[in-house]
Amino acid sequence: MRRQQISILRTIAAATGVCLILGFGIQTSAPMPDYAAVYLDDVAKTYVALPCLKEWQNRRNQTLAMLRLNRASEAYALKYEPDEVCRETGAFSEDDRSLIGLLLVKLGILAPIQHWWDAPYRTEQGVVVHPR
Repeated sequence: MRRQQISILRTIAAATGVCLILGFGIQTSAPMPDYAAVYLDDVAKTYVALPCLKEWQNRRNQTLAMLRLNRASEAYALKYEPDEVCRETGAFSEDDRSLIGLLLVKLGILAPIQHWWDAPYRTEQGVVVHPR
């Protein structure tokens, strides 16, 4: 009886260890939320993430186009497409914590990762701070 209990405990400990190792090894990705600030290109019917702005401005065909700052939810409502080059850079999503890291965030042990869309930005109406 005692030997069987020790065997069960070893199996549970080994399974827990394997789950922990796998949990640290599996990365997650955070998609850009609705509240993220984006630039809307009303001519091309696309939206550009803030990290892509300089690259977008340096394109030859963008010399006359105008962008306006808005939220991603507005781009979705207007059925605008993400800018193709910006999408290829991965600006519309970012790497997040591992599965175990997400669990530690939920438990309050680790702080959430700050993504570019979580930074406050300035508009004509003042500073916009994102909800958390």
